[in-house]
Amino acid sequence: MVNDLKYFDGSVQQIDRIPPVLKARYATAFEIDARWLVEAAARRQKWLDQAQSLNLYMAEPNGKKLDALYQLAWERGLKTTYYLRSLGATGAEKSAPVAAPQPQVCSIDEPDCEACQ
Repeated sequence: MVNDLKYFDGSVQQIDRIPPVLKARYATAFEIDARWLVEAAARRQKWLDQAQSLNLYMAEPNGKKLDALYQLAWERGLKTTYYLRSLGATGAEKSAPVAAPQPQVCSIDEPDCEACQ
């Protein structure tokens, strides 16, 4: 399971053995619609004396999406947004999950023991 989570960058959505009810509950920041982040921040805003630091997450931002999102933030009365986080244009090459290496055990009889060095 750990290898699958690493392979899918922390997302459970593409792991077949996870039930749909759990997939609906656990999503990464990039899998949540950014409008929900703005709506939640707008509801918190009235309880804060100063501004809050709101990070927005968009997997594939573009001008039209950003304009609509920042317009929504302005309409809801947010004092500020902080960072826009996006995914990198390229990702690390993925390979099939590999079994974790076995831990090394110290061997007094072996003079080149890596654990002892």
